Amino acid sequence: MPIGKLREKVLFGIGKARGSIHRYTLWRWVIGTAFTVGVALLPLLDILRFDLWSGRHMWLGEQVGLVEAAKAFAFPFLAVNILIVLASRFIGRYLCGFMCPYGSLARLAEWFRWREGTGKSRTLRFCSMVGVSLLLTAITFSFWIDWRVFVEGSVLALSLASASIVLGTIVLAWSIDRLGLHFCHDWCPSGVYFAILGPKTSNGVEFAHPETCIECDVCDKACPIDLLPRAMEFEDEEHERPASGLYPDGMTNHGLCIRCGDCVVACEAMTSRFDTEIPLRMGFLPPEDQRNQAGVESELSSKSE
Repeated sequence: MPIGKLREKVLFGIGKARGSIHRYTLWRWVIGTAFTVGVALLPLLDILRFDLWSGRHMWLGEQVGLVEAAKAFAFPFLAVNILIVLASRFIGRYLCGFMCPYGSLARLAEWFRWREGTGKSRTLRFCSMVGVSLLLTAITFSFWIDWRVFVEGSVLALSLASASIVLGTIVLAWSIDRLGLHFCHDWCPSGVYFAILGPKTSNGVEFAHPETCIECDVCDKACPIDLLPRAMEFEDEEHERPASGLYPDGMTNHGLCIRCGDCVVACEAMTSRFDTEIPLRMGFLPPEDQRNQAGVESELSSKSE
């Protein structure tokens, strides 16, 4: 199974040999950080907050009632979900690969694991995981509870607020460190939702140049979802990932792919030194009737032999 030590070892070796941050990693952190900061500013700037402690519900800087806040929130919430549906339907699960804070933090945990060697590095990893988990828990908390609870709240309110932050931090830190991308592979309900929305997309991973493939299979080992990147167009039992976790049978390869780009990163590392076209690419795909035609013909030819 590629998730875990084998996958991490492959990507760590590639990163060490390259000696620089890959563009996908840079994009992932820039987009993920911008998204997280944007979400965090909503309650901090009183753009939106539901205060279950004191009833100070806020919308666009004004204190409103709970029903008014819910009504005001309903339209942008619906608009965002429509955009998510359209994005998942036509370009695939880039939200999973490049925007999800959990996925980025799971990768950070992988990065720390393969750089551990001393007690100091393990302490740094522990503190980093707890720190970022506390930050995300605090952002979630601020949407529902005014931080003044820690100054003006009763002993009961203060205890409940503190317990919720501590519990949320522990659960998230444990999940990131112990489950990692296994959660994305099996248990993420949003991932199932996105996979159902986008069984066929106009954007994704393509085996564009099978003639330059060196058959190293590193792309297969790098995939966190257990897919075969060079066989994305084949929807049969031989090339489909078995159902697991919350994912039912019948999920297509394009629907399951989270567009993280790990397979392309691995492919680039293994074939770029040959001064040929990179076999795998990620981006807009050609029309479906032309998509991966060379790869299909190559597969059928190898089977006939």
